Amino acid sequence: MKKLIPLLMLIVMLTLTAGCDLAGINLTTTTQSAAINSFGASPPSIAAGESSTLSWSVSGASTVSIDQGIGNVALTGSRVVMPTATTVYTLTAMNAAGVSVTATAQVIVSGATPTPIPTPGGIPVINYFTASPSNIYAGNSSTLSWSVSNATSINIDHNVGTISPSGVTSVYPTTSTTYTLTVFNAAGATSQTATVFVSGAPAPTSFAVTSVTASVDPSFFSGTCPTIVNSYAVIMANGSGTVSYRWEDSDGGFEPTQNVYFSSAGSQTVSSSWLVDTSGSYWVRVHIFTPNEIISNQPSFTLNCASAPTGGWSGTWSTTYGMMHLTQIGNQVTGTYEHSNGHIVGTVSGNVLTGTWSEGPTYMPPDNAGDFQFTISSDGKTFSGGWRYGSSGSWTMNWNGTTIF
Repeated sequence: MKKLIPLLMLIVMLTLTAGCDLAGINLTTTTQSAAINSFGASPPSIAAGESSTLSWSVSGASTVSIDQGIGNVALTGSRVVMPTATTVYTLTAMNAAGVSVTATAQVIVSGATPTPIPTPGGIPVINYFTASPSNIYAGNSSTLSWSVSNATSINIDHNVGTISPSGVTSVYPTTSTTYTLTVFNAAGATSQTATVFVSGAPAPTSFAVTSVTASVDPSFFSGTCPTIVNSYAVIMANGSGTVSYRWEDSDGGFEPTQNVYFSSAGSQTVSSSWLVDTSGSYWVRVHIFTPNEIISNQPSFTLNCASAPTGGWSGTWSTTYGMMHLTQIGNQVTGTYEHSNGHIVGTVSGNVLTGTWSEGPTYMPPDNAGDFQFTISSDGKTFSGGWRYGSSGSWTMNWNGTTIF
């Protein structure tokens, strides 16, 4: 007991001094709440075989994840999805204290029965309600965005009025205003707020892309196909910020959305490569999505293809990471695989193919690119090998395949 009393006194002293300045040290504890600023699918309705892009913005979270096999993601980003049936995606954001919030986005696939957004206990649910931007100057607008489920009556105050279950509207408050979204059904009601803070100073120049100019190399090719056509684009911006863009081609194809950051006003060059195997004329372009939508010119290129010699790696393979389509020209191999819209580029030496893999969303190391090494069987019908993140370390991940045709 004599030893216990000093210990209790020490605990009391620490309790009384918590949060005070002890020898110049401030003891404070803060826990930031996770907030889902936005989460949606564009377009929200597709035909079978088409894709939709999920986009989200989260703040105050230590982890962010999306179900349906997507997994952990960054606080802000986008992901191309190709559901075969109507699908509801659920985003979960969790802060450091383990408190989580969720939001859902539905992609409706034509011909499929829509999957209803789950609603606990029949009570109306507000999936999200946001104001963007939340800080504006007098005379400017903010966009209210919302999505609700299982509500029979939906209303926003300050003269916005009755609204549909999901949508956006622009507001022009002259003073800082808190908007309240209220939803009702027979089981009850719930509400959520979004505040727009208004300052009186003139609005500064908004960050924007002012121009984007694309080019291709070569613009004409005659010889053995398939061949690689390189494309470039110069993006001009008037300040600092992040630009989201994607490459699109005349066949209706497109690459996953990518980002490029501007530290100041000026230009940045982005590039891509296209594997083309059929004679004809084609074009490519760059489609800017944010901070403002703008589409580049459409530089064209023409191919006059001769017959393409193929090697032992050419064909379609069923692999550990989905179907993979490879083309071999000489000792060079290029191709694609299903997992996260992956790409393969490699070189053949004997019965071994080595090279690099990359996949969405960033196609960049350390998380979305690295090395691989495959060894083909003597009959050319199977391969075995492995992959790794980056370009060092052991081949710890298996990657095997069997030829289909």
